[in-house]
Amino acid sequence: MRKLSYILSQRPVVRKALFIIASFLLPAVAFAQDILPVNDLPVVSVSSATNTLLFNTWVRATVESHNPLLQNDSILWFDFDKLSQRLLVTADKETEIFVDRRDFQSVTFHFGISAFTLTHVPEINDKDLFFVVIRDDRGYSLYKLYRWEASRQGYRESVDYFIVFPFPDRQVLQLRSPDKRQLDRAFQLSGDKRKLDRYFDMHKPDVQDEHFLKNLVDYLNE
Repeated sequence: MRKLSYILSQRPVVRKALFIIASFLLPAVAFAQDILPVNDLPVVSVSSATNTLLFNTWVRATVESHNPLLQNDSILWFDFDKLSQRLLVTADKETEIFVDRRDFQSVTFHFGISAFTLTHVPEINDKDLFFVVIRDDRGYSLYKLYRWEASRQGYRESVDYFIVFPFPDRQVLQLRSPDKRQLDRAFQLSGDKRKLDRYFDMHKPDVQDEHFLKNLVDYLNE
C-alpha cells in the first residue's frame, strides 16, 4: 500500500517526476523558527464550505515521525487538510505531496511567534489527530477534534472537545461545549467535584466557550 502519493490539491501545483521526492532529502540551510507554547489556532485559518486547509500559506513545522521523508523537516514547508487529516508537504512551494496521518505521531506548526500541536492520543482513539489545547501528564488534558459533514454548500465544520482525566482514573469525557450536566456526571466520584462547582460559581457571567473550558481545565490542574 502506498503511503505517499501525488494529488492535485486546491493550490496550483506543477506535476513533476517522482524523483522530486529525492530533493526533499538534500542538505539545505535550516530556517530559524519561533517556538512559543501558544495553542490557539491561527487567525489565518481559511476553512470554509469548500476549503478545508488550515492555512492560506505554507508554514514551518516540526514533525515526529519515522518516515525518512520527514526527518529533515527544517527544509520543508507544511499545511494541513482538516477533512482528510493529512499533512501537506513541499520543498519548493510548487510541488506538494500528502502524508497520511498514520505516517507521523505528531506535528507542531510554527506560525510567527505561535506554535501549536496536533498529535495522536491513544487514550481517546488510535485513529484521529487532535489539537492540543492543554497537555498535562500528571493532571487533566484538553484536546479538540474538527469534524466535517457534507452539505449542499460543501462541508460544515464542528468541534468536539475531549478531557482526559489523570491517572489512575484515565476516563475520557467528550463535549461539544462546557455542559455542566455532563461535567457533573463525569466528576461525580472525583475529588475535584468541588473545584468544578466552585469554578462555575465564580464564572457565571462568562461566555461558556473554548476559553471557558480551557480555563476550567487549568483551574482543575492548580
